[in-house]
Amino acid sequence: MLTASHVLSYGACPRIVYLDLHGDSQSRRDSSEFLVMLGQDGRRHEEEVLRGLSPHRVGFDRNDVPGSLARTREALEDGLPRVSVAGLAETDTRGKILRQGVADLLERVPGPSRLGDFHYEVVEIKKASRVKPSYRMQVAFYSDLLTHLQGIAPTRGHLILSDGHRETFELAPFAARYQSLLASLRQIEKGQEPPVFICSQCGTCAWQEVCLPVAEAQNHLSLVFGLPRELTGTLQAKGVHDYQGLASLAPDRLATWGRVGDARARRYIGQARSLALDDVVWRRDAGLTNEGTEIFFDVEGDPENGVLYLFGVLVRENGVETYRPFLAERPDREAQAFFECVEFLERWPAAPIYHYHHYERTVLDRLIERHGADPARVARLGERLRDLSVAVTDTCFLPVRSYSLKAVARYLGFEWSRSNSSAVQSVVWFTHWQRKGDRTYLDRAVEYNEDDCRATLVLKDWLAAGPHGVAESEESALQSI
Repeated sequence: MLTASHVLSYGACPRIVYLDLHGDSQSRRDSSEFLVMLGQDGRRHEEEVLRGLSPHRVGFDRNDVPGSLARTREALEDGLPRVSVAGLAETDTRGKILRQGVADLLERVPGPSRLGDFHYEVVEIKKASRVKPSYRMQVAFYSDLLTHLQGIAPTRGHLILSDGHRETFELAPFAARYQSLLASLRQIEKGQEPPVFICSQCGTCAWQEVCLPVAEAQNHLSLVFGLPRELTGTLQAKGVHDYQGLASLAPDRLATWGRVGDARARRYIGQARSLALDDVVWRRDAGLTNEGTEIFFDVEGDPENGVLYLFGVLVRENGVETYRPFLAERPDREAQAFFECVEFLERWPAAPIYHYHHYERTVLDRLIERHGADPARVARLGERLRDLSVAVTDTCFLPVRSYSLKAVARYLGFEWSRSNSSAVQSVVWFTHWQRKGDRTYLDRAVEYNEDDCRATLVLKDWLAAGPHGVAESEESALQSI
């Protein structure tokens, strides 16, 4: 049976739907603590919004689905202005449920239906700062089910977001896409298995341990970091079915097939060669040295709530490493933590500040506006920033599926203190600290941040050591495949 949850899952990956319907539940990993927290926060947000709208609450009992559907029908036939937690379904002629969903809110609007001189429209409530395409498809799914009940299709759908903003949209422009999605879902329900495709979202998927071994056994093209799904399909149509085949492809041919530039074609092929060799493929020396004082910088933030709660600094001076965390133990202390960190970094005005990826630079720019920092002062810090993610991708290819700091540093042998450490787990720990007041959680977030700083140091030292005696050069790698 198809549900609205399958619509959302399809937007992330069609295989999730297939495995949820047909997979072995014993192989399904439990949801991460972060995803559980997001779900709880989403339900709290929904309840807060509904309290403000004062709807009639139907409720949905999974042990009595027919009763729940009947109560929704009665509420709508009574013409109540707003009906929440409303069960909707499509049934066959024998009464068997084919599709089912529980709408957050149904609102009465003018216009005749089999209910009377009115009908209802769907309102979904999301703990999100922006509308995702899958949200609109979910509203379309509920609207489709609602049509079976009231005998008329709603023309509009609504979404209420984290800040209370309501987006109202016409359903007609999305009708063709919805019908295509529904047809695909029905084929999956019948047993059509979507092909494996590994992407950045797989790390949080409950089915990762099912899909990843399949992809690895196939040397699947999706294991090539950055290779777009569309280009993967093009290559397969041309007879290139794995990364070994891509590794031996001429760059000009890939550029022509994929309609990409020469530099991008070489990047995809270089990454494939590294995977095929299971080793580093160097392009050039990184040009880094181990001289003077060096600083390693990492910031932790909660993007959903717009707060930066930890600025971590690791200083290496005369061979001695010193880590210093600047904590905003409450969101209103963000400015204090930031300025204390800036003052600390200014003690070594000539020292390079190494970080990984663009988040730290983005943070500096954001905090200028948020807290009135002197732009020239922050600009001087910005001039000292050295993004090691750029240094990695400009100088070598690694046999990894992702160029996150976790993937790269672990390839180099670095391990985090806790097996479940991650940026999102740090958000969980900080949230627990805020809600429970148990400093153990805050200490874990600090420990994780220090590990990130030390992982950045390990990476910098590895890059500074250069390509000498390590694996292949980019030009000679092809000869080894």
